[in-house]
Amino acid sequence: MVDASDQRKSGRRRTLFGGVVYVGGNEAWDCSISDISEIGAKVRVAADLPVGSFVDLKINKLNDIRRCKVMWKREGHLGLEFVVKIDKVKNKMTEFFKLVENQ
Repeated sequence: MVDASDQRKSGRRRTLFGGVVYVGGNEAWDCSISDISEIGAKVRVAADLPVGSFVDLKINKLNDIRRCKVMWKREGHLGLEFVVKIDKVKNKMTEFFKLVENQ
């Protein structure tokens, strides 16, 4: 059953990845990425960032850095939307998404 309050534009994949949230040019916060999709990610991070701000997210597992917009925050978690969505056909992303879909 689909939750009507779920406003995601893309299916998410549960993960447990490490990462780093970069704020500006001089702040870096370790984070954990608990789910990811082609268009965004949910991260747990100690930084208190305002909704609407922009950050860079390094996804350690993918060795990838993405520019993101903070879309929501709640109880230590941030919802990040990628400025440029992940292209599932490039850089072995197809294999990655097959792996996480089968978990």
